[in-house]
Amino acid sequence: MVMLLEELLREWGARVEIQEFPPSRHNLLATFIGKDPTRAILLDAHTDTVSVDGMIIAPFEPTVRGAKLYGRGSCDTKGPMTAMPMGLRRVLDRDGKPPVTIYFGATCNEESGATGASALAELLIGDGFSPRPEFALVAEPTDLAIVHTHKGAIRLDITTHGVAAHSSTPDRGVNAIYKMLPVIQRLEREVLPALGSIKHPQLGSPTLSVGVITGGSQVNIVPEWCRIQVDRRLVPGEVRDEVIQQLAGDETFVVTEYYPALEQAVDSRVSLQIASVCQRTLGRAQFLAAPYATNAGYYQAVGIPSLVLGPGSLSQAHTKDEFIELSQLERGVDLFAEIIRSL
Repeated sequence: MVMLLEELLREWGARVEIQEFPPSRHNLLATFIGKDPTRAILLDAHTDTVSVDGMIIAPFEPTVRGAKLYGRGSCDTKGPMTAMPMGLRRVLDRDGKPPVTIYFGATCNEESGATGASALAELLIGDGFSPRPEFALVAEPTDLAIVHTHKGAIRLDITTHGVAAHSSTPDRGVNAIYKMLPVIQRLEREVLPALGSIKHPQLGSPTLSVGVITGGSQVNIVPEWCRIQVDRRLVPGEVRDEVIQQLAGDETFVVTEYYPALEQAVDSRVSLQIASVCQRTLGRAQFLAAPYATNAGYYQAVGIPSLVLGPGSLSQAHTKDEFIELSQLERGVDLFAEIIRSL
C-alpha cells in the first residue's frame, strides 16, 4: 500500500517521506506545495485493516457488485483514503497547484494503538517543520457527516504475581489467579459504578470492560502470574494518568494502547468552514459525536484542530462482507476537492 502510494504521489509532483516502524510498518507523508506555501492543512487516513477472520468474501480481491465495492478495508478505510488524494487530483488538474500546501498522511497501526498518527503528530509540530497545519481532516467512514467529538481509549494489561508450587502442596505457593480476584472485584464494584457520575453532553459516560484473562502455565502448577486486559473508553477532559492509576491501583501494569479523545467545537473556525463546504457540496452539514476513537485525537492533542470525515458507513466497517457504496465514494471525492478549493 505505502509503496503504491509513494510511486503514485511522486508522479503527481509530491515530495514524499517514509517513516518506518519495525516490523514492516510505515508512515507516508506526501507534501504538495500550495500557491500560498506559508499555509497548510493535513489530510490523514490509516493504511491498516482489522483481521479477516470470519469473512465470507475474498478479503483482498476487490470486487464490484451492484454499485458496491467489496473487500477488507474498502470502507475502513481504503475508500475514504482514496477520496482524499482523488479530490486533490481534481484540484491539481484544474489549477496546477492547491491554494495552500497539502500534507497527505497515510499512517500505520491505527487499529492497534495509532502509533503512526502519534509519530506524525510529533513530526508536524517539531522544530524546523514549517508550515504547521492549520487543521487536520481524518478520513473515516462517517457517511460524510462531520465527527467533531469522539471518545478516547486506554488499554492496559494488569498483572498479579504469585509463587509457583506443585498443585499437591498449594500452601507452598501463592496463587496469582486468586490475587486477581480482588482486582476484578474493585473494577466491577467501585470503578465501574463511579463512571456513571462522569457525563459528557454528547458522548455520555466513560465505559470499562475487562476483555481477556489469562494465567498460569498448567493445571498442576500453582500459577505464578495472572493477567487481565482492560479497555477503558475516555470522554474529553479526562486525564490519562489519573485514569491509569484508577484502573491499575497498586498492581503491575503496561499501557498497550492509548487514543486521546477528540472535542472540536461546532462553532470553531474549522468546523464552520467544513460545514459550509458540506452544505454547498452535499446539501447538508451534519455534526456527529462518535463512541469510537480515531487518529484525530492525536492531532488535536498537539494543538492541531481536527475533524473526522469520509464516505462509507460505520455499519459496513469490520464486517464479514465489508463494502462501500461507490456513490458515496464519488461524493467523497467531490467533497474533498471542494474543501481544498475553499482554502
